[in-house]
Amino acid sequence: MQAIFENFGIYVHVPFCAAPCGYCRFYKRRADGAEQARYVELLAKEARLARGELPESSVDTMFWGGGTPSSLSADSIERLADALGDFRPKREWTVEVSPSTITREKLAAFKRIGITRISLGVQSFDERTLRSLGRAHTLRATLDAIEAVHDENFPHFSIDLIFGAKGQTKDMWIADLERAAQCPVDHISAYCLEFESGTSCCGGIGDDAELEKREREGDFFETAMDKLPELGFAQYEISNYAKDGGECLHNLSTWNMAMWRGFGPSAASQCGGRRFANAADFGKWARGIESGDPQYENIVPLDDAEMLSSALIFGLRMNRGVDMASLAKRFPRADIKKYSESLDFLQSQGLLECSGEMIKLTRSGRLVADSVAVELL
Repeated sequence: MQAIFENFGIYVHVPFCAAPCGYCRFYKRRADGAEQARYVELLAKEARLARGELPESSVDTMFWGGGTPSSLSADSIERLADALGDFRPKREWTVEVSPSTITREKLAAFKRIGITRISLGVQSFDERTLRSLGRAHTLRATLDAIEAVHDENFPHFSIDLIFGAKGQTKDMWIADLERAAQCPVDHISAYCLEFESGTSCCGGIGDDAELEKREREGDFFETAMDKLPELGFAQYEISNYAKDGGECLHNLSTWNMAMWRGFGPSAASQCGGRRFANAADFGKWARGIESGDPQYENIVPLDDAEMLSSALIFGLRMNRGVDMASLAKRFPRADIKKYSESLDFLQSQGLLECSGEMIKLTRSGRLVADSVAVELL
């Protein structure tokens, strides 16, 4: 089997949202049909501009995220797929959808173009939690969406859940986990609510509320780690659980530092010896594409040292951990010994366990994975 880090992925950022969520940090905007049409035309040109640098025959996975890809019309969905030309994935093609914007007509369009995996942003089955999060959909819309996705018989179906919302109790969280596991899905993502700077939710969070939130996070996170495996979903990454064979291949490739190319405003890429992002502004992105001179931001050269650091940090987020000998062989110009002191410290604190060349986070380590990453930077 082809080594996962040799795979190549495509990420497509669809920036449109019917009702942007107050906690969301991703680039998004409202748009009418005319702007959707312009977006598809621009993305087609962006794909043509990038064609010379991409290995068309080796595109393994594709992921449409946002924003909300299901905010596109059925016609725009099919034209967007056509715009990508030959960049069709061989193994997995995921699209994110929302209960508030998905329809049976759009699902049929996704099926026609070859989508193999649907990721539905449920967030909660509790109406109170949905209102707290400012979500546009209701429980009824969620249940209708789940039925519609199931009826189309996509090979893989994932649900996103969020914990840490204001007013959400542990019993409410357990009920969400149990109801999600009863759905016809093979994957569940369980994310902790983050109040990002600059979002509307952030403004209402003071020090006391933040402290209370952090005290609850650990308990809720451990509840998911205990409950979902009991329900048949094994944890394979900090926030992701799957039945056997239900893991997201695109994300696995990304966490293993495979190469990928992003299209659309704000989309990140890792290819051609650098990591970079498209302009996080529709107008700036559009002008760059129209002029034939795409505008990139946050450009980072990808030498062995940078790749080793990223592979170690993201690899430890996965339950299987990382093989230090394999990393040393893969990135021979990097000084892997520089991490010895930090790794020994993390092991002494009970956050890391080692078995030969394999290292992985302990249960306690998974609770503070972000702090572990800071220690390794």
